[in-house]
Amino acid sequence: MRTLFKLSSTVLFFLCIFFQGCENLDENALSIVSPEAQFGTVGGLNSVLNGMYAQLRGNSSWSKGFGESQYMTIMFGSDDLTTRTGGNKEEFRQFDQFNSSALKESSDWMKNLWAGCYHAIVNANTIITNSEFTQGNPDDIDNIVGQAYFVRGLCYFYLVQGWGRIPVFTEPLPVESIGRSEITETYDLIISDFIEAESLLPERQSEKGRPNRGAAKAYLAKVYLTKAGWPLKDQSCYALAASKAKEVIDSSATYGFELLQGYGDLWLRANDNHNETIFALQYDIDAWGRQNHLIGKPCLPEDGYGGWSDFFPELTFFNEFPEGPRKEATFLSRYPVENGDTIEYPDMSTRHPSYAKFLDGAYEDPERGFSFTTAENPELYSSGFACAAAYVLMRYADVLLIYAEAQAQSSGSDASAYNAVNQVRNRAGLDDLQPGLSKEDFINAVIDERGWELAGEGQRWFDLIRTEKLPEIMAKRDFTEDVEIIGDYNNRELWHAPIPLEDVLKNPNLKN
Repeated sequence: MRTLFKLSSTVLFFLCIFFQGCENLDENALSIVSPEAQFGTVGGLNSVLNGMYAQLRGNSSWSKGFGESQYMTIMFGSDDLTTRTGGNKEEFRQFDQFNSSALKESSDWMKNLWAGCYHAIVNANTIITNSEFTQGNPDDIDNIVGQAYFVRGLCYFYLVQGWGRIPVFTEPLPVESIGRSEITETYDLIISDFIEAESLLPERQSEKGRPNRGAAKAYLAKVYLTKAGWPLKDQSCYALAASKAKEVIDSSATYGFELLQGYGDLWLRANDNHNETIFALQYDIDAWGRQNHLIGKPCLPEDGYGGWSDFFPELTFFNEFPEGPRKEATFLSRYPVENGDTIEYPDMSTRHPSYAKFLDGAYEDPERGFSFTTAENPELYSSGFACAAAYVLMRYADVLLIYAEAQAQSSGSDASAYNAVNQVRNRAGLDDLQPGLSKEDFINAVIDERGWELAGEGQRWFDLIRTEKLPEIMAKRDFTEDVEIIGDYNNRELWHAPIPLEDVLKNPNLKN
């Protein structure tokens, strides 16, 4: 861990300046600047905030943050993600196969999420610790500090779900001998962080990509729902999740949240940062180091379309997906070729459909009439292997489904729980759920709905392990899948990723 956190807190303040293009900084000169001088103004504190978001995005790096498909590496054990058997997809395959032998070694790609989150945590801690030196409008300061609490909670939430017992620290930098915290302690901090964010953030933000109070409430609901499942199984949290999700639903107009009418509209680049967005990371094709490398080529097939075939759904997941406009908007199952003909997905080299929901602005072929670009100015959104798409980490549909599941778990599947899930189903072109379902059947239906609604969005894996439905789902896996399972998916030790080996070698306290 020492290499991961080797920056001093003083230098860290200027890290965000680096992301704005100032690369030649003298560390020794900076180390003599006092905290009062560094953090004395709102502008200084906001610079660290910008650096925090840069770490989440993964600016100027293919090794950290959410900006590439590699961030989902540890989630490939789910049924909404699989990959190719050949090429450079080995790191995805290790998790897709539950390859316990390989996972004991270091996976470079899984470190995107690990490193991006911890780098952002360092920035967040710096803001929270040093905001006492900041002079200016109290509302502006509270907003910045609230965002720091929000992002720290978000990062630790991803980390604890992905790795289980992780190193946790709240000072700008951890001690070199830091060990792994208990999962319960990590959740206590995450909940505290989102509660602080909820109290400090405004109801609306003037700048895109900044969380508001409703976003903090939404994530708090999701944290409670997750804590109620495996591995902690604190079922008292179901009622807390339902209550907090209901606060978001009841005040959705206040926070600017609503379901879009058409599911396909969610994925048009022209609609980035639409009203269904709870929280999204912002990218810019014209800004150096800020391009989104996740939308587009990772989802396109290699067969003549210039894609990378990084990830696509497993066959059982696709075949069980309910027909309708949501499925049509989610997947590309036939591919245009010359003369107006098409190729069905079984005849492609991947033998799987692609994720169409992540393709708008990513491909243009006038000769074949093949285009995912609907924007008036396609150059704004696409540059071959990068685009400016905002990447949504949470949507309002997620909040509705959180409420439906948590309400059913805590108080039964009443009319409000049915109403919440039916809003999502109706938008997808599906009928209402059958009335009078048993509690178990209703909850299972909601979990299925979550899988279909949020397919490919980095959520399914966490749902399958918290509900302990992974063995049931994997037992239905199509036997013709190219990536063969070689490990034991019933082994819950494999449900959490291993701490990156290089960090364990630097700090043996992270081993146990």
